[in-house]
Amino acid sequence: MAENNKIYTLDERIENNLKEIYENEIVPLKEIIEFVEQYKKFKLSGAEKLCELFKTKTETEAEEVISTHGLPGFFAGKRDADTVMLMLNPGQDVALANNPMITYERIMRGKKIGKGININSLDDFISTYRESSIYYGEIDEDRADNFDLKQAAFLKHWKDCGVDLAGFLDDNYKKLVDNYKNYKKLGKADKEEIEKIKEEIDKINKEAKKNVLMEKLSMDLIPYASRKFDGIDPDQIPLLFPYLETLFDEIFKTKRKYVIFCSDFYKNLFKQYNGKGKWIIEGVDNDDNKKSTNTVFDQKAGKKERLAYCTPIIIRQKDNGNQQNAIIAHTFPNQSLPNAYEKMEEYGRFCFKVWTDEFGEI
Repeated sequence: MAENNKIYTLDERIENNLKEIYENEIVPLKEIIEFVEQYKKFKLSGAEKLCELFKTKTETEAEEVISTHGLPGFFAGKRDADTVMLMLNPGQDVALANNPMITYERIMRGKKIGKGININSLDDFISTYRESSIYYGEIDEDRADNFDLKQAAFLKHWKDCGVDLAGFLDDNYKKLVDNYKNYKKLGKADKEEIEKIKEEIDKINKEAKKNVLMEKLSMDLIPYASRKFDGIDPDQIPLLFPYLETLFDEIFKTKRKYVIFCSDFYKNLFKQYNGKGKWIIEGVDNDDNKKSTNTVFDQKAGKKERLAYCTPIIIRQKDNGNQQNAIIAHTFPNQSLPNAYEKMEEYGRFCFKVWTDEFGEI
């Protein structure tokens, strides 16, 4: 249950956490930022070496389980979106996330579209952090990211999910990809044609990535980065209940069409949480409710087949009976091969069929 039986809203968590980050990390960073900006403007001697030092200095420090110094990732996209996808935590190396230069780059990144993070004061820091999270899809649109595109692939066939994915993974897109692979494979000499095809693919990918970040709501169970989310002592899982209740509180703030929990970990978390908080998760205790398909998504020599699983559930608010249909996409992280968009598309199509079979079309 939440601390002192209080459920912390997403905004309260943002404000409380960013206050601590601002005092302990951002204020000391201001001097570094000023120095680096002066270097960019006047080419001051030695500043480039300072930047390189900050990029590598945490590599030799003691390993941490999660990032405690970097900017947290509470959410991305529309707070009132029709579709909500819940991950576990931002996937980034702890040393990298803790790196002051990574924080600096994130603060500065949105300035090109007028959505940078303002660190002049705590109030400015919090308000512009929220805004940059809403517009993260635009801020980050030039950076290729397989994980973001896999989210787009998963949602491709979710009817009226609110995310515009026109062109992505349609027949023309797949033809372009096949042509690009064939040109590369056959070693064709027409580099101009190859580049033209690649540019068309990149343009479609860029739009899909931006839209999937902007037009749905993404949240993580905990907002602190790590490369892996495992090795948790089962006895310590109740420590995550307050974070889970923050997710539920945000989900129930408006009517949602689709709520998708993107990890098998949520099933065990929900089982332990049931009966201890202000929400009840129905369907999670019944193993017969776990749907599977015989489609093989990841088959390699010497490895067992991985099947696709998902579980339809209902989240019910105890005090007023409000409920929200949802699904646990157990094997969402397993569709992890590089550029495995068609495999994720197939998995998303399967999960949507399970949804409609259980809840009907919206």
